[in-house]
Amino acid sequence: MAFDRSIIPLLGAPGARMTGTTLKENLTNAEIQFSSLTKLMEEFQPDGIFFMMDLTVEAEALGLEVGFPEDDNPYVKEHPIKGPDELSSVVNSWSGISGRMGVFAEVADKMARELPGKRGSYVIGPLSLAGELVGVTDLCMKLIEDPAFAESVIDFCSRVVSEYSRALIDHGADMIAVLEPTAVLLSKRQFKRFALPYFERLRSELSKPLIYHICGDTEHIVEPMGASGAYGLSLDSMVDLKAAAERIPEDVFLIGNIDPVKVFLQSNEEEVERETAKLLEKMKAVPNFILSSGCDIPLETPPENISAFFRAGRNYRS
Repeated sequence: MAFDRSIIPLLGAPGARMTGTTLKENLTNAEIQFSSLTKLMEEFQPDGIFFMMDLTVEAEALGLEVGFPEDDNPYVKEHPIKGPDELSSVVNSWSGISGRMGVFAEVADKMARELPGKRGSYVIGPLSLAGELVGVTDLCMKLIEDPAFAESVIDFCSRVVSEYSRALIDHGADMIAVLEPTAVLLSKRQFKRFALPYFERLRSELSKPLIYHICGDTEHIVEPMGASGAYGLSLDSMVDLKAAAERIPEDVFLIGNIDPVKVFLQSNEEEVERETAKLLEKMKAVPNFILSSGCDIPLETPPENISAFFRAGRNYRS
């Protein structure tokens, strides 16, 4: 039995090329970003769209210095939290929604008022935000050597992410994708202690569906991800989605997972269509499947490859 699939790739950055703007302009200016998202909607007509992905918004709002290339992803320059004193300083200086959180809240508001389909927003996950504050390598050491301190950082980060998520929902977001790339580095036992409870807390605090997105090979944590209460799991291209479907509840959507680099960016139209059709055929008996990319589609992805992906998806379901 074939199902009428939703098609919702993680499609933001290529919009900058379609409007002749830089990635930096889009990530710092709500009007410019909304124009790029509108262009993407007009050109490809997905069943839903997220605003542009940026993993530095929350860290910058907490006072961390961010490097901002014109046409590459921004990055956190330093990771200042070394112990309880530095953490207390950051906690005491946090006063709520600030910095570019306001830019993205404005984008969410414009999307809700003017774009059709599902309108999604991104937030960084509490564990990954803690990694930006402490440094990922140092945080992973703290998980082993000083787990109580690590949990205090993650707990604070959970509070920040929750406040930001509520602001996005208040501005009209239909769903929130929680981006937790650092979680792929954890063992299953560590994941259940240092990542899962904080996602579950977010889910209990927020009024809209949450998507759990973890980059990389998450085969070892698929089951606890599926048991998290997430509306859907957005899984990367190296994960076998058909196998994952057998390990998660039927009411949790699987979202993915065409390779954003090897297929979308580096292949030609025929190859994109072939890979998309292959995935759809593989997942044809799985009702809880949404066709998407495995992660954020790169800035320089040829528009014709994105068109080929949608063409294959719509031809298969028509």
